[in-house]
Parts: sequence; structure tokens; C-alpha cells
Amino acid sequence: MPDATFDPIADLYDRFASLTQDPFRRWISSVLPASGGRAVDLGCGSGRFLDLLTDRYSEVAGVDASARMVELARPRFPSVKFDVGDLWDATPERIGVFDLVLSVNTLHHLGSDPAAYLAHVRRLVRPGGQAVIIDVVRHTPSWAANPVAYRVYRFGRTVRGAVRAGVSRGSVGDALAAVRLKRHSRWQSLAADAHVLSRQEFRRSYGQVFPGAVFSDSVESSVCAMSWS
Repeated sequence: MPDATFDPIADLYDRFASLTQDPFRRWISSVLPASGGRAVDLGCGSGRFLDLLTDRYSEVAGVDASARMVELARPRFPSVKFDVGDLWDATPERIGVFDLVLSVNTLHHLGSDPAAYLAHVRRLVRPGGQAVIIDVVRHTPSWAANPVAYRVYRFGRTVRGAVRAGVSRGSVGDALAAVRLKRHSRWQSLAADAHVLSRQEFRRSYGQVFPGAVFSDSVESSVCAMSWS
């Protein structure tokens, strides 16, 4: 079922994502095939990566719990089949299986058991298909080891990066939007509730469910990426 948790910050996040998406897009493009059948973006949000799929796959679906996020995405991608609902409800029985399952910065919101949510994702991959996943990992200096200090550290790093991106585009408005997002109480609540793995935990947990996966630390310093087929 839909979850309105993200709705109040959907528009701010849409603007923020446009500032930070380029390294993600480059890496995703580098691991995707030239063409394919069915693809799904789990946690598609406002659709910042859907064009990479519609350019390559004959049928594309997007799943997100936020109705407002999907409302932003629909007019941009009229050919995509959207499903507003919990990712746990996105089962093979409901939405089928796919040649590509993509998920970016989403799975850390699905709880504290990576074995469970990764097995759920793998069930959506058709035999011979591909899973491409990027997610946030803990990237913590020693002084930020406790939870409160870590949130302060993450806030500062993310805002700094977004402000730099906004300034580089000549847009003070974009930079301020990033600051407003990170200061929003709903964003801070989501960040506090997230279950973020360390880089080592990411590789171990994902490698157990997706044996032979190829990992990359080069996308951005706060994420780890995986491609498996």
C-alpha cells in the first residue's frame, strides 16, 4: 500500500536529486546492456533514472511507496507502468519477473535484515537477468562513531556536496533547496530510522545473496554499487 512518509519532501528531493545524479547515471549506463525486455526500478521516485531504462528496454515499470513521487514521474515517462506501494508488496506474483531489476538509494529503508530484503529483490530477477543496485553505506571518520555525531557528519557532507553542485550550475536556488531538504524534519526522521550498512557489510550481505556480483566503490564516496547477472 502507499506510504505518505516521503510525500512532504518529494518536491525538494526531486530538485536535490537532479544535483547529485550524474555519477550514478554514468555508472548505471556502463553496466546496462544495449537493449532488453522487461526492467523495473524499485524506489523509482520521481524517475531520475527511468530514461536509462526506457532507452534500452521494451517494457519498463517503476515502483515507489510515495504517491507524490510517482505523480512527478508519470508525465515525464508516459510509457512506464507505475505501481504506488510498498516494495515488499512488489512480488513476482503481482508484477512479474524482470530482465533488469534496478534500485538506487532505497533498500536501506526496508529494515535491518539485508538477507530478507535482498532475497526479495532477487526473486524479481528473471533467470539470466541482471540486478543493479546502489545504496548508501556508512562512511564514517573515527570522531563520528556514535549515532548523533554520524548524523551531523552525514548532514554536513551531503549539504556541502549539494551546495557545490548547485553553485556549479549557477543556481543558488538549487543549493538552498538542498539545504532545506536536509533540514526538513521528515528527512531527518527518515535518516534516523534508516538501517545503513558499512561498506564491508554491504559487500558481504550482497555477495551472499548475489554470488559472483561485481562491486564498485567509484560511484560516490557515500555509496556502494553492485551489478549481478
